[in-house]
Amino acid sequence: MAGGAARELEAILDAAVDPFIACGPDERILHVNAATERLLGWDREQLLGRPVTDLFPSRLHRFHGLSLPRYLLSRRKKLGGRPTRIFARRRDGVELQVELTVGATGTQGHERIVLMMRRLHEVIDSLEEPVEHVPGGPGAGANHEETVDRLYRLLVENAPLGIFHFDRAPIITACNERFSSLIGTSKRNLVGLQLFTLSDENIIACVREALNGHSCDYEGDYHALTTGKVTPVRIRFAPCYSEDGSVEGGVGIVEDITDRRRVEAEREENLAQMDLLFRGAPVGIGFLDTNLRYVRVNETLARINGLPAEAHLGRTLPELLGEPGAIAEQGPRHVLRTGEPLVNQESTSDEDLGAPGPRRYFAGSFYPVRTPDGRILGVGVLVEDITERKLAEEERAHLYREAQEAIRVRDDFLSIASHELKTPLTPLSLRLATLERRLERGENLDPSVLRHARHQLTRLTGLINDLLDASRIEAGRLALHPESTRFDLLVEQTLAGMEGQKGNHTFDFERPREPISVHGDTYRLEQVISNLLENALKYSPDGGNIRVRLSLSDDVAVLSVTDPGIGIPEDQQQQLFDRYFRARNASTRSYGGLGLGLYISRDIVERHGGRIWVESEAGRGSTFYVALPTLSAARPALPLAWPDRHLH
Repeated sequence: MAGGAARELEAILDAAVDPFIACGPDERILHVNAATERLLGWDREQLLGRPVTDLFPSRLHRFHGLSLPRYLLSRRKKLGGRPTRIFARRRDGVELQVELTVGATGTQGHERIVLMMRRLHEVIDSLEEPVEHVPGGPGAGANHEETVDRLYRLLVENAPLGIFHFDRAPIITACNERFSSLIGTSKRNLVGLQLFTLSDENIIACVREALNGHSCDYEGDYHALTTGKVTPVRIRFAPCYSEDGSVEGGVGIVEDITDRRRVEAEREENLAQMDLLFRGAPVGIGFLDTNLRYVRVNETLARINGLPAEAHLGRTLPELLGEPGAIAEQGPRHVLRTGEPLVNQESTSDEDLGAPGPRRYFAGSFYPVRTPDGRILGVGVLVEDITERKLAEEERAHLYREAQEAIRVRDDFLSIASHELKTPLTPLSLRLATLERRLERGENLDPSVLRHARHQLTRLTGLINDLLDASRIEAGRLALHPESTRFDLLVEQTLAGMEGQKGNHTFDFERPREPISVHGDTYRLEQVISNLLENALKYSPDGGNIRVRLSLSDDVAVLSVTDPGIGIPEDQQQQLFDRYFRARNASTRSYGGLGLGLYISRDIVERHGGRIWVESEAGRGSTFYVALPTLSAARPALPLAWPDRHLH
């Protein structure tokens, strides 16, 4: 009978809605009902024999030297049968607020302690001990339940978020002032509002989710029905449970996200601007992760590397560019190793990177990209193609050198011209003074004095004529009077006219096999021949044989003058026919002249449809060539076999 009664009592307790726990005098659990298992997540067999304090947080195990059950039993008369709000601990460690009532039956040694629990809704509470316990004495908490309710209302009312509660209808049953302010209407209008009457289907869907026991988030623009106010909000919907664990309604926590929307819009705008700047930047921009693989690259850098932007992603520089990439990767690798940036590292595509093709110049900067706490995320890459700038700098440097050279040539010319013009003037002045004295004394005149004076005057006239011819050439006004001319006879006459100037030199003239006629200005062509012969004499100071050869080849007359003189350095032969130019191995002190003869000769020859050039080696003499079309030539042309390296 006793066994049947026990089973009947157990069945009754299991049918109870509230958790029931029975303990012995040692406060170890003897019996729990099914509601206790559901609430705390323990199996009955796991709880039997365990200390009852295992069902509560450790901070609540003892008060004033008593265990929790004994402490609450000592306060039974003070509480007058009212339950105590306290936190229970589930098996998974989650704390639940419950109302706890403690009683006892039997005598010492056969005592039974009974604990009855009633679950409360989850609320925010910072108390760490039974709410009725107030330091200072057991009698201080007579009205604590009212105090807790007041604190709870203060907490909800002063929350920085809007809070409202709704039942299963679903009708709003309560809300705080913040919610009323966000919605733009009074509590009087909000309490009693049927949520299913709202026009926003997404809010209604979230309410249904909460009533079905699921949390749900809503974000959007709330349009108030009464005022028309539009408020960007984010609402967290959550279910509320009754004592039996069923959903009795829900709660909504509302956040005004106007400021967040503005910040996000500004951020999106800034990101869009940064993205536009990134993609359209005139310099190459890229980002490498800590494995030195590209995460992002703009079109400019892609063009510099010669590959599409999408081909860079996830790949290293050596994988993209081969050996040049392995060389270029040294910069980012140094940044990762040291954490220090490398700025304006200049390189060339051929010498530094070994890349094929025309030389290109680059300026690269690599810098560490860090998180706010200083951790390196990767390496930023800035690469600028500075080829045009470098070429412009080289061109400016070249032009500067040319300008400096022109200034030097001008200064040299002025010095030489001053010297050369004074050279015949001085002896001419002396000769004329001598003639004047003899005439005054009635003495006979010495023909040699007149001859020397006339020679110096002729020399001075030649210098002045060269200056005038150079000026006419620059202005494009050097006049020619071409006619049929026997070029072979003109060479012979010029050689004969220079017999008195050759000194220790000899002329060896190799005549052509047949007469050669050209269409040219006799005076100007004689000027060209004289210049070549005078140079041969001037730059062969030790005497020697000067060979002159005139030949005919494919309707082109070719005159060559070869001397055994000082020769011309290879790197200066191109400039030899420029105005005022003088080879560096021909000093003005040793060799006179204004440096205009070859410049004038080139213009005369080219205006006759011919060419003039030189073949020489320093210290081993020179050979000057003049090629002119013959009178019978239909079109002036030069033989392909002739050298064109120093043609003018």
